[in-house]
Amino acid sequence: MGEFRNIGEPAAALAEECSEVIKVIAKKIRFNEDWDTMAPDHDVTRWQQLVSEMDDLLYQWERLKRQVNRKEDSHD
Repeated sequence: MGEFRNIGEPAAALAEECSEVIKVIAKKIRFNEDWDTMAPDHDVTRWQQLVSEMDDLLYQWERLKRQVNRKEDSHD
């Protein structure tokens, strides 16, 4: 994610990260793989992919919570 992690609407970024998590899990199941299987064209295991995507998802969740909390605070 890196340099693009703070670009875009937090809710949209969160939805996109949810889809990435789903994609990793779905491919693992579809191809009947173990978590330690290296995906084609990747240099990490499916588990490492999932960990990375979950980290990104949680980051976007925190961004969205901060955005919503700022809006709630401005109404006080």
